[in-house]
Amino acid sequence: MEQYKQDIINTRKGCLGGSDAKLLQQVALWGKVPQSAYKRLAVCKGLIEQENITNKVMEYGDFIEQSIFEHLSEVDKRYQSNPCLVSKKYSTKEVKIIDHVDFLLQDDENKVLNLYECKASRYSTSQVRNIYECQLYHHFLLGSELAKELGNYKVNVFLCHYDTSDVDFDAQWEFNPDKITIRKVRFNNKQVFDMAKAVAIVSDFLADFNEYYEGDEIDAAYLPEKVKNEFNAITNVLKEIKEREQKVNDFKDKLYSFLQEKGIRSIKSDAFNITLVNPSESVSVDYKKLFEQEIEAQHKVKAKRLKEKYKKSTQKKGFVTIKLKDNCKD
Repeated sequence: MEQYKQDIINTRKGCLGGSDAKLLQQVALWGKVPQSAYKRLAVCKGLIEQENITNKVMEYGDFIEQSIFEHLSEVDKRYQSNPCLVSKKYSTKEVKIIDHVDFLLQDDENKVLNLYECKASRYSTSQVRNIYECQLYHHFLLGSELAKELGNYKVNVFLCHYDTSDVDFDAQWEFNPDKITIRKVRFNNKQVFDMAKAVAIVSDFLADFNEYYEGDEIDAAYLPEKVKNEFNAITNVLKEIKEREQKVNDFKDKLYSFLQEKGIRSIKSDAFNITLVNPSESVSVDYKKLFEQEIEAQHKVKAKRLKEKYKKSTQKKGFVTIKLKDNCKD
């Protein structure tokens, strides 16, 4: 099981499969790539790595899928688990259209191709069929392409539903064949979505999709290579400036002590002027504190009125800050 799961993960880059059928359906329906699909397409383009998320329910689903495959294999050894179908009809330069159908039975004697989608769910079989209609249709399209290549085989798509409505996921897992419902899925010439249209739109999008940033904070590793190189160069310049400023400040401290000790007020040359500034004290009024303690604390209504009367708005130009980390290296 681990091997085929890894194979599926590996094909997340450069490919769109059955699990992306809903995405393709939305693209075909809207005539454009929705922003909600950007992250998946960033993985497809290789801009970011796929996040391997799992939980107990998902692991249980894998357990059921493998158990059902073993159950089916006892009946017919020709069943295949998660074969990868690659479409020649729909694949483009930018993206391969593939399909990892859960189970496949190729009956060469009767010229029949049976494809199965396995779902462990607490919902009814009809509900599951409706929820995953796009994925089932994806199986049908790629299965039909393979069937034609094999010699006009008949194509059957089945939903294999395992009822989990009474399953305790925290208890020891058990497989019960009586909970399996296998239903043939018929589309009756219904086009659930236009695959060719969807892939054409996605391909055009991917051709110019070279950057992806998620959220308001990103890792520099995801920046384009040219930008990263420029950032590194500027970081080195800033580091040099910081080191030179520290060297200048250290020199100024030594020079201050020297001038005070020798009673020298200034040093002049054609290149520089150095002047000793003795310690001093400046006195000013803390108007903020005065307002808070003398007016706002004692006359709240008056303070509110004064704030409204004398408020001012200042437009500030946007800018960026660059701070070097203490451990930054060349």
